Amino acid sequence: GEALVSKQQLGKFIEQYHNSGWQIAIHAQGDLANEEVLEVFEKSGLDFKDSRHRLEHCVLLSAASMEKIKQLNILPNFHINHLLYYGEALSNDLLGEQRAEQILAIGSANKAGLKFAMHADQPMFESKPFRLIQTAVERKTTAGNIIAAEQRISVLDALKAMTINAAYSINMEDKIGSLKEGKYADFIIIDQNPFKTPVAELENIKVLKTFINGNEVSF
Repeated sequence: GEALVSKQQLGKFIEQYHNSGWQIAIHAQGDLANEEVLEVFEKSGLDFKDSRHRLEHCVLLSAASMEKIKQLNILPNFHINHLLYYGEALSNDLLGEQRAEQILAIGSANKAGLKFAMHADQPMFESKPFRLIQTAVERKTTAGNIIAAEQRISVLDALKAMTINAAYSINMEDKIGSLKEGKYADFIIIDQNPFKTPVAELENIKVLKTFINGNEVSF
């Protein structure tokens, strides 16, 4: 790929919108793209302590980039189903087997103490939260191959990535993302307990009822 925006242009963009109080979400896939975006954030000299700017997709995120993310208080949001749908292509045709073992390193992010979320990038892929959770937990491609088993996370950590962490990433953890007095009471009732469901069947969990602000809604 070739950058269509220079580092100088990106720096001006970050400075303008950060100073205007906007939350910035930058989409970056490869390791070099992630490194360059983080470099621009770092060299800006701005204080990102309470900004919660985001890095979206994060397919290749090195340990050094994760450390920089932590220092800059930037939140990674992983496009985890790249592994499910493109795992073979990334391993066999695009990155090679060795580099493919480094994709979507959510296990490393979790161990590093990063607060991360996951997404489906709809309409690219249909938003199926339990499918995302299953991919994060088992690390399997559609062909059934496992990529980087050491990057697996637990069902609990995957659920957090889809709920309270996601709410935190959009500055709404005081309203949504968990059930607590004073929050909106957005929740679902499902037909199985995800902690007791076999990992290979997590995607089959069905939503029986949906509540928004405590009120049942129909779709």
